[in-house]
Order: sequence, then C-alpha cells, then structure tokens
Amino acid sequence: MTTDTTTASGAFVAVDGGGTQTTLIVADGGGQILAAVRGGSSNMKSLPWTRVREELIRLLEEGLRGSGVSLREVRGIALGLAGGDRSEDKARVRDLLRDRLPAQARVSLYNDAQTALAAGTHGRRGVVLIAGTGSIACGYDPESGEYVRVGGWGYVMGDEGSGFDLGRRALQAVMRAHDGRGPQTLLTGEILGELGLTAPPELVTAIYEADNMRARTASLARALFRAARRGDETARWIAAEAAGELARLVQAACARLSFGARGVPLVLSGGVFGEPALMEAFAAQEPIQALAPERIALDAPPVLGSYYYALAAADIPLTPHIIERATRYWRNEGE
Repeated sequence: MTTDTTTASGAFVAVDGGGTQTTLIVADGGGQILAAVRGGSSNMKSLPWTRVREELIRLLEEGLRGSGVSLREVRGIALGLAGGDRSEDKARVRDLLRDRLPAQARVSLYNDAQTALAAGTHGRRGVVLIAGTGSIACGYDPESGEYVRVGGWGYVMGDEGSGFDLGRRALQAVMRAHDGRGPQTLLTGEILGELGLTAPPELVTAIYEADNMRARTASLARALFRAARRGDETARWIAAEAAGELARLVQAACARLSFGARGVPLVLSGGVFGEPALMEAFAAQEPIQALAPERIALDAPPVLGSYYYALAAADIPLTPHIIERATRYWRNEGE
C-alpha cells in the first residue's frame, strides 16, 4: 500500500490512556504518524471524570494542531483507556467525542490491555498482561470478538503485581521497620532517597498529598528493585510475590478462553517488566512454564494498537508497510 493512496483515506486519531500517562497520535491511513502528544493520566477509575475529560480534549486539540489536520478530515478515532471498557464509561467518552468530531468519524473504544495486545501481535488474537501502574490480563480474538479479562479492578480491589502494588508493599515494609514491627530493610534508604526525604514519617505527606497518589506510589517500584538487586530479603520477597500474582492473572485468563491458550502469543507490557529479575521470576512460574506461551516483550507503544484498530474499523488492511512505517517513527523520533 503506497503513501499516495492511503493519505487520501483521511486521518486517524489513536489514544492510549493509562494510570500515569496518556499518549495521542494523529496519523494517515498508510502508517505515517503526523503528530504525537502526551499528557497525564486518563484513568476514569482513579481520577474524576471532569479531569479525564479535560485531558482528552486538550490532547485532541493539541494533536490536531501539531499534525495540521482539521476535524473534518478525521475519519476515525480509537481509544484504549485504563478502566474504560465498561458500558457507562464508553457512553461518556462517546458523548464527549460526538460533540467534537464529524459525523463520519468512527469511534472505537477498548480497554488499554486490548490495544497493547494489538500493538504486540499486529491485530492477531492472543493474551496480554499489563503490569504498569495497575495490572490486568486479557485474552482477545478480533475475528470472533471473544474477550476475557482478569484483574484490572483498581488499586483498592486488585492491581496485584503492579507498580502500585510493589510500591505500596514497599512503603508498608518501611513503616513496619520504622515502628519496630518488621525487619530493617534497605527499602527505607532507597525510598527516602527516591523522594528526597529524611525520615519515614515524612512519607505520610509525600504520598497521601501527592497530586496523583497512585502514580507516586507506583514510581517507588524502582526503589524496590534497587533494594532487591542489593540483596535485601524483604524487597526480594515482595518482587517474588508480584511475579506469582502476575502469573496467576495469565493462568486465569487462559483458562477461560475458548480458542486454547497453550503456545499463543503473550504480550507483556508495562514498566514492571523493565526489571530483568522480575521478568526472569515471572517466566519461571509454574503456570507460565505449563502454558509455554510465545512471549512478546512489547517494543512498540500501545498507542499503535489503537491506531491499528482505527484502521481496521475503516476497512483498511494492516500491511507490513504500515506496521514498519509506524514503528520506524518511534525508533527514530518517538520514545
């Protein structure tokens, strides 16, 4: 598919909205990314809808300005939003976009796990495990529409093995050590240094009064991994527990899939998997050994999965040319 024929097909907007960051791109129908912008969280289950709404509008306007594309040229928009796959959430986003996009623009809404899967498999069916600020496992087959999700219930009821879970457990270990209720741990110095503090009681203000408490807590996973690499037993135990929780998410998702999960692609996405020791511990878990999936470490931004779904909704085939062109942008100019 050539640039000339696909440019005439109109422009497409794609969004990936997570618990920490939202990315929006504007692209043509042939893989050329015209603009990419980033903003804060757009998770409707951790922020008020008014803040999410303002952020989505701001990013849409900024992306269109940067691309030189007018609203009337937008043919479709696909959004992968954390906490956004429930019917009431989809309705709010659709209403928001219906007032701003032309009538012909096709709006497609997904959980951010589905779009991360598409970014890794280029639209093929498979299983995805996200371990970023939060955690979720999903199985999805675009051909049949079969969709299974496990986890993703937010930081109060779930998010096991996520950056938030790791950070929360690390904070608890620090406070237990401070009180004398638990062993002394290198986590204390690592976390205080990460936040520029001098004593554990200062963590109360630093965490609870943070603009985004969930993201601030998740960022402390870095400190936990540093302590684990230095041999701290408490940090190592927390990381091992997280690996087990993540493996169980995948196991539960695969058990509910009708297309059979053994050997299927398993896309791993999120900052937690940037830690080699945790990735190794995850791969060694019994459920992962038994399933023997084709593990794919996501090396393209999940927003490309949203873009691929936007093209599919417009009946534009996803060709190797489009994939190569879109991913080259990120290698050369993106993250």
